[in-house]
Amino acid sequence: MLLLALWLGGMGLADQKALWWRIQARRFSDPEANEPSEAGYRARRILLLSCATAMVVMAVWWFTSIDYIESGGLED
Repeated sequence: MLLLALWLGGMGLADQKALWWRIQARRFSDPEANEPSEAGYRARRILLLSCATAMVVMAVWWFTSIDYIESGGLED
């Protein structure tokens, strides 16, 4: 889970325009006409970083809840 979060965070921090030109542009006969706007690049960056943050939060929550369950929970 943390490896996926690391990958998503890395993709979010990378240059979105360079990624698009390297991966997606070759699919189009006129890539400049199909290039996303700056808002599209920004939205993708926000989405990737949000997903990475959510994955880290879920991993922390999951690992701490396993310790809580194995310890028997709250006992007075």
